[in-house]
Amino acid sequence: MARLIHRSIGVGQTARLSTRFGIHPSGRSSVAVVAAMSQSHASEKDVIVIGNGPIGSAVARHVAEGGYSVLVVDGGNRLTSASDDMGRIVRPLDAEGRERWTRWNVESIEAFGNIETRSGVDFFQRCGSLACGTGAFVERPARLLEQNGVPHARLESGADVTRRFPFLSVPATHVGVVDDVGGFVDPGAMIRAQNALTVESGRGDVRAGVVMRVEVVGGVEAGGGVEAGGVETGSPRRVRVTTEEGDAFVGSAAVVTGGAYTAWLVRSSGLSRDEAKPERTMTTPRASPDASSGLARVRVSRRTVLLAEVTEATAKGPLGAMPTAKYQFAPAPRDDGGSSQSRNEAMSVYVLPPIWYPDGVLGLEPGWYVKIGGGANDFFDEDRADDAVADLDEWMRSDGDDSVADRLHDVLVALMPDTNFLSVQSKACVTTCSDDGELQCEALGDGGVVLAVTGCQGKAAGPADAIGRAVASEVAARLGA
Repeated sequence: MARLIHRSIGVGQTARLSTRFGIHPSGRSSVAVVAAMSQSHASEKDVIVIGNGPIGSAVARHVAEGGYSVLVVDGGNRLTSASDDMGRIVRPLDAEGRERWTRWNVESIEAFGNIETRSGVDFFQRCGSLACGTGAFVERPARLLEQNGVPHARLESGADVTRRFPFLSVPATHVGVVDDVGGFVDPGAMIRAQNALTVESGRGDVRAGVVMRVEVVGGVEAGGGVEAGGVETGSPRRVRVTTEEGDAFVGSAAVVTGGAYTAWLVRSSGLSRDEAKPERTMTTPRASPDASSGLARVRVSRRTVLLAEVTEATAKGPLGAMPTAKYQFAPAPRDDGGSSQSRNEAMSVYVLPPIWYPDGVLGLEPGWYVKIGGGANDFFDEDRADDAVADLDEWMRSDGDDSVADRLHDVLVALMPDTNFLSVQSKACVTTCSDDGELQCEALGDGGVVLAVTGCQGKAAGPADAIGRAVASEVAARLGA
């Protein structure tokens, strides 16, 4: 086992969350969108989606297939932590045992085959999934699998886990639940598939543009005249999205799906709840009925992951039957009033089986890599909200936190002691977390015509299709109101 951690990933050259999601990152220019694009250049649509990540691309497809015109505005093809990795876990089991997340997981997995067939783009690898820890760690998630009719097996001891997966070494007191349903998605390929179907519908476009501002304009109460961007001040209410390049796109509604930058864009655009109609603002019963925190309570957490290289022989031999795993490596922390998501993260890691990384992805040499991440959240300072873009950019330029990387390395060595890792490299990442551990979909602006989606808890890439469908149904309800 190679214990040296090589900190050689040039994250600053390859990881740009802000530009990928189309949000203005303090002056950088955009580049061409990788996703499929139609030839239409009409600037007014029913819905404008800001950010072409896993959720944004899914929202756009469901909006288009629901009969509405949609424009996705995305900042370009610079790599990101969310969309340019080669593997993101999707499993029917939700590690915290949350019912809605479990349903979203199951619904998305069930939809993958149809999306792949219709788009001609493969993105889902079924390899099964394992949750392993104390009885308390796996009991509620396992019970929800049963309730949702997901075939699974229980492993009643650490010895049972090791017999099923000989490459793993876990405490004798651990138990497990395993299914053959889950696996992982290639997020970039999944986005391409969603984009292809959006464009194929004849009602959707994907355009390049670094978004600087989102604002509600027009409205029947206004006086006459024409505002910048071509919206008459006496016209029905519209949303105008302005890019760094000088383009202005107008729609009846907008959805902001910018990950860690969503709150920054909302704040810098001066958007807030429509307090005159509170029933039409924060509450979004179709997209986030379980949410109570709201956008203002979403925090961004620094995360560090390791990519551990193995040989092709190891990837296809001893680890050829490896599932994705959620593994409890530490005792449950004391309940300090934080969210169950934070407590779960503090005591567990996720592990993906060996995945082939082509040359240049995440700055890696081409090869087979096992990915591990997790551990306690490390939140950015809320008092530096105005410096969010600079702070995020600085973090994404780093190799992550050395102490967290060392801890992940030790967990990996203990979990897979017989695996020979050729090198282990660290990478910075971020997640968005809410106090209630739920996805937040908050309606903002006059009339609540801007939906801001965030609080993905680091687990929304896999179930993004079902989340996108839920958000699209919320959009449709508001357009039809």
